[in-house]
Amino acid sequence: MNKKLTLSLDDAIIERAKKYASDKRESLSEMVENYFRLVTSNYKKEEKKLSPIVKELLGSIKVPNDFDYDNAKYDYLKEKYLND
Repeated sequence: MNKKLTLSLDDAIIERAKKYASDKRESLSEMVENYFRLVTSNYKKEEKKLSPIVKELLGSIKVPNDFDYDNAKYDYLKEKYLND
């Protein structure tokens, strides 16, 4: 299944790409698809490596499902830096 993708590129790059695609007898869409295929072929989402201490502590603190980490961080930093 194909989907439409809109890209914003410099005019000069577009013209050079059109010329290149024409010389290779392929469309710009094919060229972009092949590029994306190439750059993502070996892509794997890297898992973050945790230190043994963090692994040991993982799951030891229970927080409510609706806990807002961003808000808690904001409140902590606000208290730390603005209330001296």
